[in-house]
Amino acid sequence: MTRPSPIVDDAYEHDGVPGLALDCDRLRLTLFPEAGAKILDLVHKPTGHDLLWVNPRVLLRRTYPGAAFDDVWCGGWDELFPTDTAGEVGDNSFHDHGDLWFGPWDWSVEHDDGEEATVYLRRYTVALPCLMEKWLTVRRDGLDVRFRHRLTNLGTQPVPFTWNLHVAHAISPDSRIHLPARVVDAVPYQAGRFAGAPARLGWPLHEGTDMGAVAAADSGLTEWLYARELLEGWCAVTHPSAGVGLGLAFDRRVFGTVWLWGVYGGWRGHYVLLTEPSTGPPGGLARNVEDGTATWLAAGTTLETTAVATVLEGVVTAGPADERPAGLVTLPG
Repeated sequence: MTRPSPIVDDAYEHDGVPGLALDCDRLRLTLFPEAGAKILDLVHKPTGHDLLWVNPRVLLRRTYPGAAFDDVWCGGWDELFPTDTAGEVGDNSFHDHGDLWFGPWDWSVEHDDGEEATVYLRRYTVALPCLMEKWLTVRRDGLDVRFRHRLTNLGTQPVPFTWNLHVAHAISPDSRIHLPARVVDAVPYQAGRFAGAPARLGWPLHEGTDMGAVAAADSGLTEWLYARELLEGWCAVTHPSAGVGLGLAFDRRVFGTVWLWGVYGGWRGHYVLLTEPSTGPPGGLARNVEDGTATWLAAGTTLETTAVATVLEGVVTAGPADERPAGLVTLPG
């Protein structure tokens, strides 16, 4: 019996940056440990559709401390920890978008038998005495990417944090947002279509507006909404014209809020939608500590959690904004 070829190509390179390509029967993803462990591409192979947005004006580069996130952000999937917005808490300062997106992660291919592969990654954080570890697993015949995270506080004091899965979706005018919520909040300075509306908006409909619809690329809007009362732990973006979508499942006891950042020709002229499962509401760690919405990890303790990204097939209709798309893998609880 012929042994299957390895799933992981550890000799892959993009724009001069070494990385890993994980090639399965129906999906392919690229991962760059030297660029903050960014996942740049997640491609549905039968259609050739890349579910992740790639910035057309910024090339992939090795990232470094002190870089302005917005100026080097090339798209894809990042993780933000221990903050989004730069700021200070006590005598400690926190970098824009946190510590994990810049600089190299240590990594190894923990397992690859040609049918299933697991890549292990680890990174010490800069601003807090923490270690972030994660395991990324795919199956050759699968459509999902499974993540296991382990966050450890190595210090002698409890630490506060905000942690986001920062996923940039490539969108078209018929793309749809799916979220198990009844209300969402708008960030006032980027309220987009809802400028002047009440801070709390109905979901899936608000005063007749279909909340799952994205705005047109020529609208010139930037829209930041977030849901903090999730009914289940998932969110998704579907693309009926392409027949595909991308869903995320997570433990809502950890990621209890989902941010929706829609750039519809607004911020820097881009057209992209981010879904960001988060441990708290927008505003940055300093604000989260002040208003009691930061998460705390006790000294010497560990937080473990899992998440699953599912590439969705057979998307042919514009489903309701609060309906879970068919095929989306969910987690217990």
